[in-house]
Amino acid sequence: MFEKKDSYTPTEAKRAYDHLDRFVAEKTMSPRQAGAHRRHIANHTRVALKSSYTARAAQRAKTEIVKLTEAGTITIKSAAAYRAHITKRTQAA
Repeated sequence: MFEKKDSYTPTEAKRAYDHLDRFVAEKTMSPRQAGAHRRHIANHTRVALKSSYTARAAQRAKTEIVKLTEAGTITIKSAAAYRAHITKRTQAA
């Protein structure tokens, strides 16, 4: 039915969330089971980070982090860590 993976990219996580929504709508899976799978996905989503960012690239990356958080693809704590990573590695203009 639904196979858990060790790691998800943000795109894979979004796709998996859509599958879970469909399973719940079809009553193939209970909302409680889907919630457990969503927590697993959120805890195993990996975002590619760079070693340095320009000011513009940092802004784009932070905007993407906000979108992922709003979609529920990554947790709030992970988003904060990613933003800190980006801020720390942003090159001063």
